[in-house]
Amino acid sequence: MMSNFIHLQTKSHYSISCGLPKTNEIVDKAVEKGMDAVALADKNTFFGLVKFYNYAVKKGIKPICGVDFDVKVPNGYTNVILLAKNKNGLENLFKLSTESFVTTGIEKRSVPEEDILKNSADLVCILPASSTNIKNLASKKEKELIEAELLKYSDAFKDNFFLGATCFNDQGYDQSTSYASNVAHEKNIPVVALNDVLFLEKEDHLAHQAKVAINNSTLLKDEIDNPVVSNEQYFKTREQLSATHGDETLNNTIEVGKLCNVFLEEGQYYLPSYEVQEGKTLSEHLEELAKNNLTDYLQTNAELDKNVYQERLDKELKIIIEKGYPGYFLIVMDFVKWAKEQEIPVGPGRGSGAGSLVAYMLSITALDPIEHGLLFERFLNPERMSLPDFDIDFCIEGRDKVIEYVQNKYGVDSVAQIGTLGTMAARGVTRDVTRILGKPYGFGDMIAKMIPLTPGIKLTEAIDESPELKQLRKENEEAAEVLELSLKLEGCARSIGKHAAGVVIAPNDIHEFTPLHYDVETNSMATQLDMYDVEEVGLVKFDFLGLRTLTVINNAVKSVQKVNPEFNLNNISYEDAKVFSLLSSGKTKGIFQLESSGMRDLIKRMKPENFSDITALVALYRPGPLNSGMADDYINRKNGRESIAYQHPALKKVLNETYGVFVYQEQVMEAAQVLASYSLGDADNLRRAMGKKKADVMEAEKSVFVEGCDNNSIGKKKANEIFDNIEEFAGYGFNKSHSAAYALIAYQTAFLKTHYPSHFIASVLSSEQDKTDKLEPHVKDCALMEVKILSPNINSSHPSFIVNNNDEIEYGLGALKDVGRKFIEEVCAERANGRFTSLMDFASRVDLRKGGIRSLQSMAKAGAFDEICSRDEAVSSVRSYLEASEQKFKSKESAVMEMFAEQSDLKVSGYKLESFSESEKLKLELESFGFYYSKHPVTLLRKTLSSRIQPISKLMTTTNEKYIPALINHKRIVKKGTNIFVFLEISDETGTIDVSVPIELHDEKKPLFKENGVVIIKGTVVADDYRRGNYEDVGIKIRATDVIPIELARSTLTSKIRLDVSRKQLKELGNGKFQELKALNDPDGIDVVLNLKDEDLNISSELKVDTFKVSLEDSTFEKINEIFGEENYKLF
Repeated sequence: MMSNFIHLQTKSHYSISCGLPKTNEIVDKAVEKGMDAVALADKNTFFGLVKFYNYAVKKGIKPICGVDFDVKVPNGYTNVILLAKNKNGLENLFKLSTESFVTTGIEKRSVPEEDILKNSADLVCILPASSTNIKNLASKKEKELIEAELLKYSDAFKDNFFLGATCFNDQGYDQSTSYASNVAHEKNIPVVALNDVLFLEKEDHLAHQAKVAINNSTLLKDEIDNPVVSNEQYFKTREQLSATHGDETLNNTIEVGKLCNVFLEEGQYYLPSYEVQEGKTLSEHLEELAKNNLTDYLQTNAELDKNVYQERLDKELKIIIEKGYPGYFLIVMDFVKWAKEQEIPVGPGRGSGAGSLVAYMLSITALDPIEHGLLFERFLNPERMSLPDFDIDFCIEGRDKVIEYVQNKYGVDSVAQIGTLGTMAARGVTRDVTRILGKPYGFGDMIAKMIPLTPGIKLTEAIDESPELKQLRKENEEAAEVLELSLKLEGCARSIGKHAAGVVIAPNDIHEFTPLHYDVETNSMATQLDMYDVEEVGLVKFDFLGLRTLTVINNAVKSVQKVNPEFNLNNISYEDAKVFSLLSSGKTKGIFQLESSGMRDLIKRMKPENFSDITALVALYRPGPLNSGMADDYINRKNGRESIAYQHPALKKVLNETYGVFVYQEQVMEAAQVLASYSLGDADNLRRAMGKKKADVMEAEKSVFVEGCDNNSIGKKKANEIFDNIEEFAGYGFNKSHSAAYALIAYQTAFLKTHYPSHFIASVLSSEQDKTDKLEPHVKDCALMEVKILSPNINSSHPSFIVNNNDEIEYGLGALKDVGRKFIEEVCAERANGRFTSLMDFASRVDLRKGGIRSLQSMAKAGAFDEICSRDEAVSSVRSYLEASEQKFKSKESAVMEMFAEQSDLKVSGYKLESFSESEKLKLELESFGFYYSKHPVTLLRKTLSSRIQPISKLMTTTNEKYIPALINHKRIVKKGTNIFVFLEISDETGTIDVSVPIELHDEKKPLFKENGVVIIKGTVVADDYRRGNYEDVGIKIRATDVIPIELARSTLTSKIRLDVSRKQLKELGNGKFQELKALNDPDGIDVVLNLKDEDLNISSELKVDTFKVSLEDSTFEKINEIFGEENYKLF
């Protein structure tokens, strides 16, 4: 029995530009109001379709699926509501929704009216009387034109066409709606009641308009009284609507509901067809390929147990075929094979897929799962309905080519990348709401920063967790206003985008399953349904991931092969002692997964000796294992500091590889198998249950486990103890298949760095050259690895970093700020005709306009022209040479005259030659490289500071405060609950050290705590607690008590300067130099002591100059260097 009214025009937050409620809230409201059906008609889109449909079915009411389309008509835009009568009608709506994105002009997303009329099959059309066309005609009482409009739609949609009537005031229909309704009645076109629902309760009008203001980048005060939206557009009952609508129009909503009967299939999956040899099934083809390849593999590796491999392959094939997934494996095999044939590097595997022997035999993965102890059931569980999910890594430069291949093979109409929706998260929404309320940015930023950085944290959780936020809400009315509005908007859709890797391939036109949207950033189409919803409608997801490290490896191997053509990465040994020695030393910068400071510390503690240790490293370097003691147990047992113990002898086989510690999820599964006779499928279900930690499920599993152990003569008490231990560590266990696959890449990068360091580091640098802030650590790494890196040089450098014939790295010119790759390619092409001999030669042979002034200045500051002129000249004159080059090449293009055959024809206008000090040149380098390249800035400062100040390399733990001149490399601000911590990484010319900074000090002197800033850090040197377990290499850190500008520190830390004056220099002072020295006199400066030296007699005597003092400024030191020499003064 249908209810007496249905809302046919309800929008959710997925409309983005309007609409506030979540799809489940719409359904819940319909149930609460006693309605048997409700329609979702979002603006032009279907982002919420699947979630709405599934939740409505679950709640026992009919979901009516539709769209409120903006329609392009000759005189502007109007709108119609289209509702699907069945699955075919839904597919028509999908196509129209996609079209609204494809044909969108710069004005508005819409569908041409003729396409609406042409695609009318199996659709109900409601033309609102409030739509622009009808409203305009009705207000002028253009009866014939209204009739023509109605008949146009009536002819297309037949008995499925209705006029929609809305009313947002107590007096009844407005004049235009009333007039249009009368015309419709005369033409026997039924009128149906609408309320264009945008929010659920009347009081939600404010929150809705706030969402509109955020979307429109306007202020709430500008939207709150916008006549386009009424506060009556909430989810009303029939009783409420009957005050303004007649019974017939209300009853017609039921008639429309009866017409709409969309049923979506559940539990069905659809794969594209994969062509195989005629007469063979997909299963037979897969079986034949896998078995033939296994035969070849076993012949090549005769030492392997054939029975073990054949049994494993047969078991896997049986499960794959029974579940109907041969096509999936063959499709993945096909595009991986194509990528390898095109020499696009492919990763060894990712996730649990590396646990499949079938995948290994098809060359989808690159690890032998039996050799590495990987389980197929972790990938594809025979005990439950689970889709296989291969995540494939491709070289980042070739990934898009593989997707393009798939599109060409299966048809562009069948392939799409998966869409995503950005929602208003806790921090973002508070900032947005602050802005639309017209409050200062800093106010919103203050509130946002009180919200913990916990991923996915909800605003209500943040308020509960943060006493200061709770207090602010209670005491500050403005903050309370922001938070209340933010709570209503949190979780609303704000933007649409595209999944980084997910691709779906449909068996036919993808619109049978999902509409698409246009992703502006990537200029490509993506599904409107997200990654979960595309699977709900039966599409299988394929992940094409771009992994930068594969690009690094590929380019490094190509570079190595130029000097060693026989080198093949596939033939390297995975038991190379030199590789493990490099890893244990902590020189892991650039090595995949192993380069972070925390990981380097873990490696030095572990001292890996085999591939298994690297696999464990990847699994252990996560918060759970580190904080729970798992990592410490593994390291201490491995290095003999703790004995290895097993709770039961049967566990030795399972845990022997990891010294009795549960490190991997697969070990949980194997333990359940050997102790309690679980099948591996059931063991995988146990693993999943332990990960979710649901008490009722765990109790049931525990009884099954204990009973299984009891049947194997393991006492119930011991079984309970073992179960509790497994459960404790199961939550921290990691997927071994993923660890092993990524350990393989880690080892390969470590091998290249060990044996071919220059080629490897050059490849790493090239891969990061667009991000200048990432280059510095790798440039510094060259010194650690004893690799020479040359400065940029216009006559030898290339766009990227390369290794020259002397095994030295040439700095890539394209890595300098503002320098474009194409320009440098042109420079290199011209250089092939001969080296550049001067700036004049360079400007006459290369069209410098293509680089531009910023590019040329950056190269000059970096010293790229040092070989052909001085740094001073290059920086001073580069603009003049650009102008001269521009003049030459413009004339050449115009062909007005026979052009400049000689350099002398190039006219360079005058320029002022500036002279730059060493410290100024360093600052110029910073502007160009993004970091200090040739020297550490503290090197130049060291002589201008008190000799009592120690370098970082000589610091030791002490309770006395130290003064450390340093460059701030990095700053991190970490928030844990209500506590905020500030950490710095600082360096001088001798080393690097971490600094903890009190938040009060940071806030007081915030301008001094800038990255790339040089300051004096005052503080105590203490043992680094983080590294307390590293017995061989106890670290130190600094607890800062103050930060001081260099200029101020010089005067406060220095009481006198001693000048060493030789007899010769004394004579020079008497011959006029004294006046230059006298000019430095500053009564407010520090004392000057002359150390008079007679080297012939080997005697010296100090003389304090009472009437002469100097200030400690850069200009002072430059003059002293000039008169006495840098080595002849010292500060105390």
